[in-house]
Amino acid sequence: MKNFLGTFAISLILCYVFLFFGGILIFENFWAILIFVALIIAILITVFVHQETKIEELEARIKTLESKSEPKE
Repeated sequence: MKNFLGTFAISLILCYVFLFFGGILIFENFWAILIFVALIIAILITVFVHQETKIEELEARIKTLESKSEPKE
């Protein structure tokens, strides 16, 4: 959850900068669209970071299993 909140804060700042420099002309309610877009971006980034962590853990487990099952010759 801590990583998600950090990611959400960063995406909130990036969305604010985008909307400040012209994006506000596209949307009517500035704060609602800012929080919505930042939330979507934060969720996507958090999912990808979590997926990367899981892949690294699986790689470590596979290496451990391969080292244990080396053929004895």
